[in-house]
Amino acid sequence: MRRAALALTALLVVGADRISKELVSGLLATGSPVDLFGGSLRLIRSENRGGLFGLFQGSAPLLALLSMAVIALLVFMHAREGGTRPSLLTLSTGLLVGGAVGNLVDRLANGFVFDFIDIGIGSTRFWTFNVADMAITSGIALLVAQAAFGGVRNRVRAPHG
Repeated sequence: MRRAALALTALLVVGADRISKELVSGLLATGSPVDLFGGSLRLIRSENRGGLFGLFQGSAPLLALLSMAVIALLVFMHAREGGTRPSLLTLSTGLLVGGAVGNLVDRLANGFVFDFIDIGIGSTRFWTFNVADMAITSGIALLVAQAAFGGVRNRVRAPHG
């Protein structure tokens, strides 16, 4: 059940990522941004040939190999967790694996990751990202929350001596 939940989560993320990239790439064929919500949200074509936040530009082959290793490690760590019921770890791992695979497909097919979501106020903009990046960020946030609040829960349940 846990493996199926992890796989389903990852597949949903990869599917949403691929569909969104196909839809938006056709919409942005002209290369000009599309303003939404008064410009605080824009769709803009961006080719990230690096890693997180555009670091390590021109390293797509190395980042692809690193992505494959991280995906394998995440699946291995999840399998080691044990149990049969899906958990928060299952969801967060599925989000991380799905996001990593979504961006890996881009790197292998294009030599870059297609980013298109741009958020900001006026000329102050955040990094451009995509659905896979949102899944990775959400997966990390869930892991941090689990580590922070799971530890509190475990301490409360500990016997007092």
